[in-house]
Amino acid sequence: MTDNGSISVEVVRGEMQPWTDWSGGRAPAGGPVLTALLADLLPSSSRALVVGPHGSDVVDAVAARSAHTTVLVRSVSDAEALRAATPSAGVTIVAGSLDGFVDRLGEGDAFDLVLAADGVDRVMSTDSSQQDWQRRATALARTAAAGAVVLVAVWNDFALTELFDRRPAHQRHGDDEWWPLHDDPSRPTSPAQVRAALAGLGLDVSTLYSVIDVAGEAHTLIEADAAAGTRPGHPAARLAVRAVDAAAADAPLLAPLAESVDAAARAGQLGAVTPGWLAVCGPVAARTVYARSAAPSSVLTANLHDGRWQLTDRTGDNRGSGDLIAVAGTAEVPDTESVERLLLRAAAAEDVPEFRRIAGRLGDWARKHAAADSLGVVRLDDTGVDGDTFASGVLAWRTAVDSSAVELLSAAWHRFHDRLVGGHHRHPWPPWMTEQDLVRTWLGMSGEEPTTGVLAQGRQLADQVAAVADVRRTDAGQDLRTSIADADAAKTRAAELAGHVFGLERTLKFRDQQLKVRENRLRALRTELRNIKGSRAAQVAEVIRKVAVIRDPKRVARAVKRRLPGR
Repeated sequence: MTDNGSISVEVVRGEMQPWTDWSGGRAPAGGPVLTALLADLLPSSSRALVVGPHGSDVVDAVAARSAHTTVLVRSVSDAEALRAATPSAGVTIVAGSLDGFVDRLGEGDAFDLVLAADGVDRVMSTDSSQQDWQRRATALARTAAAGAVVLVAVWNDFALTELFDRRPAHQRHGDDEWWPLHDDPSRPTSPAQVRAALAGLGLDVSTLYSVIDVAGEAHTLIEADAAAGTRPGHPAARLAVRAVDAAAADAPLLAPLAESVDAAARAGQLGAVTPGWLAVCGPVAARTVYARSAAPSSVLTANLHDGRWQLTDRTGDNRGSGDLIAVAGTAEVPDTESVERLLLRAAAAEDVPEFRRIAGRLGDWARKHAAADSLGVVRLDDTGVDGDTFASGVLAWRTAVDSSAVELLSAAWHRFHDRLVGGHHRHPWPPWMTEQDLVRTWLGMSGEEPTTGVLAQGRQLADQVAAVADVRRTDAGQDLRTSIADADAAKTRAAELAGHVFGLERTLKFRDQQLKVRENRLRALRTELRNIKGSRAAQVAEVIRKVAVIRDPKRVARAVKRRLPGR
């Protein structure tokens, strides 16, 4: 045992110091999504083991269900920090490697709850022998008693976030994390391989979640079978797109991930291309989906039954951005594709009548719900088809101030424009139509005649929705395909502007020539006029004019009188 004042931890072989797994590119496993799963799943236990770097929130969640909890981390400094954050006497913090810990276990020391939500990649130290994934997983299984509940994460090298990362492997992973080589042949890389590998260790997987994490913190958990069964634009696929975008927000990508997520869902392979899996060996999970909700620190849970999703939003904070407030509570949405996908499909096919029909139905639906005071923010990418009408999606917001149906529709169409043009989707409208022209046209299809003020309010509301619903990518996270497409669009625009400038220059040249012709004509007329005034004929005409005046005495008298002084 080491003692540093009031902070003490146990030490086994393989402790690392100085070292930390709590900083760098990947944080300890934790977050409200993971703790919500543990709260629903974990049974009461007498002895629990948490293996690898986990946040204090996870340790607290396990300790609340266990008479005694042991936490194993390889870093002494991490162990001391965790000890300070978790002062409970029922929690033992151990610093060392997994193999050193297993060597110390005796008869009857096995645990009836084992949690390795960070996987087995960060459990060995520099003093450990080189062990592949299979040997690490075997060591983890040795800590579990017969019939124990085991949760273990497995990270996926076939994930879209890995495949589309344009950095070479040594820059993506590096050697500062002491991870095993990512070409480890024993590491399972599909849901079927995970189940088979754990079954070979005597661990029967009751539920397998596809995990999408953001730098170690769970963002979305979708049951692997449900992920394989979803299709593009359906609620589970929408949540997956949102989570994958968040996971790769700072990664330099080859192409946008949303399109690839939809392609994987269309092929029934979405569960195989997520960043990892969380295997539950023991109890059957009660929820199909756990995900970050619309509001900060809140969790959305969902179950699929008879083609409809039952949603529960466990809200921690319903604040949004600006005038938006996240909507909490329970809801039910159909397992159908989004309105946005129908509109994009019609636009790509240049089927304007079908586009107009969908827009008209959307306007009727919005006005009906606005009249019943049940219309929130309309996001076409998260509004599903429900028979002959529509239904709000899995993540909902409302405005803090009352907004009319036309203002909410204006915001929806502004957002649709951003995603249509920003995603370089094909559409039938000419390139010279501005954003306001297109939105005004689409609102007209929805049965609304917007004013300039309505368009401005819709633009402002759409920006607020984007701030809370979309992932803000950094400059480093800009994908290569979009950069190339933007560059090509810029070249096309530059060529169009160059042609426009050439036309203007040519027009100006013609106008300059016309002005020169007119100026020369004026000069010629002035010269001709001077010549006429100086000719003998003009002088004779002037004499005749004066003689004609003298012939009228009264006129001459009046002129003389006007010139006399005092008159």
